Amino acid sequence: MSIRDYTDSSRTEWRVWDVTPAQMHPVTRGEDYMGDMQDGWLVFESAKAKRRLNAPYPGNWRNFDIPTLEELCRRAKPVMRRRSSSPSGAHRAVSAAEIERDAEVKSDARRTFTSPHGREWTVRIHECLDRDKATQKVLRFSAGDIVVELLKWPEHWRDLTVTQFAVLLLDAEPPRRRPKGQGPQRRMEDRETLESR
Repeated sequence: MSIRDYTDSSRTEWRVWDVTPAQMHPVTRGEDYMGDMQDGWLVFESAKAKRRLNAPYPGNWRNFDIPTLEELCRRAKPVMRRRSSSPSGAHRAVSAAEIERDAEVKSDARRTFTSPHGREWTVRIHECLDRDKATQKVLRFSAGDIVVELLKWPEHWRDLTVTQFAVLLLDAEPPRRRPKGQGPQRRMEDRETLESR
């Protein structure tokens, strides 16, 4: 199971991951309300929308460039955020959402840590388009509305300690607050303090 975080050409941030039959309880998978979802699906989720592309979907979606992921997202059906009027429809919506969250948690695609100053950070790989429209990967640190990114990072980043993550933060592009960009919020002496621990 994989998760990819990416920013599309319209600057919308999406997370996409797959839900496979192996991740579903056999009883749930066999229920009538699962309908065409029993063979799995791709989930596309942004801050404002959620979409599902039912199987069969391309097995190599993990290697697609961002424009191809955008096309898959356009083909996916929007998930309505309102409650279904039928009990079976409501059950299907709850079951699908629970299966998706469980699959996302088990993906091992992100880490969380609390910095020495008490801020909780989420760390994950994020993809975006560079100026030449090529896919660029960054290691993204986010805490609330603060987002910082590293262009180069250790391959074993998932296994780093809190102190090592904090030192990496010092090398990240200066924090920017969305939607208004603001200047650097780090001090050079922070690096010495963290490295001496």
